[in-house]
Amino acid sequence: MLRKQDLSVGKCYVNYGRKVARAILVVSDQIVTFITYHLDTGNSCGSASECTSTDFIRWADHEATPAEIAKMKSHGMDALFHIPRSSNQAKLKHSQAIDIPTITSRAT
Repeated sequence: MLRKQDLSVGKCYVNYGRKVARAILVVSDQIVTFITYHLDTGNSCGSASECTSTDFIRWADHEATPAEIAKMKSHGMDALFHIPRSSNQAKLKHSQAIDIPTITSRAT
């Protein structure tokens, strides 16, 4: 089980039972803001969601391994770690945007 201090902006966490990964965008006070991705396709479930850090820790099986992240990227994982626009600037003031290199297809 994860600990609260294990939650970090820019990291991805996996729940195998639901076959999804969540990429953390913001951790502030007791709230975690994240984007959910399907493990099988790498597709995003849509806009950012929020839950308490306690609920997130209960949800996560583990932090995504480099192999899991690479597999999702190879399936077309898009917009990873982009912070959503929000009218609540105070919430985003302490957040960090993570630059991830653009994924390009290689011709074989």
